[in-house]
Order: sequence, then structure tokens, then C-alpha cells
Amino acid sequence: MQYIVYDLEMTNRLSEIIEIGAIRLSAVNGEIKLLDTFQSFVQPKMDKLNTRITNLTGITKRDLISAPTYTEAIENFRSWIGLEEYCLCSWGPEDKWALITDSTYHQTDIEWIINHNDLQFHFSILHDSEKGFRYGLSRALEAVDLTYEGSKHRALDDAINTARILTKIFNQIELTKNPVSYLESKLFEPEKLVYKTKTEEDVSPFASLSKLFN
Repeated sequence: MQYIVYDLEMTNRLSEIIEIGAIRLSAVNGEIKLLDTFQSFVQPKMDKLNTRITNLTGITKRDLISAPTYTEAIENFRSWIGLEEYCLCSWGPEDKWALITDSTYHQTDIEWIINHNDLQFHFSILHDSEKGFRYGLSRALEAVDLTYEGSKHRALDDAINTARILTKIFNQIELTKNPVSYLESKLFEPEKLVYKTKTEEDVSPFASLSKLFN
């Protein structure tokens, strides 16, 4: 089993994916080890990159002008994942929804979005279950005596830092297997945990859904 910890950066208005970052890990003697990384910009089709997102992420129009389309980028991402059995892991539910909504809009396959696990949910249950709050990524790192490495709100760096947390809690949680039909059925269900604070990390997971109805 390989573990694909990934993160997405998105535009502001329609939450269209503009960057994919991922890290591949595998369990070795009960511990998970880094195998490889993936990063790709994605050229948006509907939404323009605005100053707020550039200031937040450091991503510029120059980065996106010659970037692959969503369909091309996802094909590259899936090729990188390969054929070995995998779990997809993200920090929070938004990235899962973004993959489903963008893939649906671009009429690309969603059957590969399987065995998806929300590591933020798992972590928050371990550390704050009685309060029902979710941890932001930076706060979660601090809770396990780690500091953020790299640039915040960049897909690969966020994925790497999420993977660092996974290595800390890997033996304390049970990652689940689930089909894409499970993901679709959960798309509009409220999450079991709520965000503790409204920060730049906490973007509405429903913003990207608007593109399906426009």
C-alpha cells in the first residue's frame, strides 16, 4: 500500500485548482517513509488569478500561462501515482471536493478518487475530540512539536508538512478504504467537526461547487 498525501491550491472566486502537490509514502516495518514527490501548476479555464491569491500563495500568472490544463495535469498526477494500491490523504475535506467538482466539470474520470482519508479529521479526533474542533495545519504541527517547513499555501510544501504529521500519527489511526461512490454520497453532508477559527487556511469547501451550476 502506498499513501499519497496531496494538497491543492485554488483560485478565489470559483476555487478552481491551480496547483497540485503530493508526496508518496510507503510503510516499512510499521513506519512510513518518503518515496517521491509530485508538483504541477494547472492552467485555470474559468477563473482569473487575482492579487489576493498571488499574495497568499506566491503563484503568479507567469506560473500558470504555460501550465498544463486540468485534464493534462490530472493525467500526469494519476500516472505518477501508478498502479499500486493507494490511499489518498489530504488535510481537510476541501481538496477531495475540489478534485470531484473540477473532474466533473472537465468531464474527466473520478473513479480513481478512492480510499480517501481526511487527516485533519483523524488528527483532531486524536487531540481535541471532546471539543469537536479541527486543527489548522500549522497548529497541528505545533501540537506534535514540529514547525512548518517551506512556504505556506504552496501545494507541495503543504503536502510535505501534512505527511510529516501522518508519520507522527500513522500508528494511532486507521486509514479507511472507500470507493468513489462513497465520496460522492458524502459531498453535501456536513462534516462531523467544525473549524476552530476562520483563517486563511479555512476556505469554504462549497465555493468550488458553484462551477457545476454555472
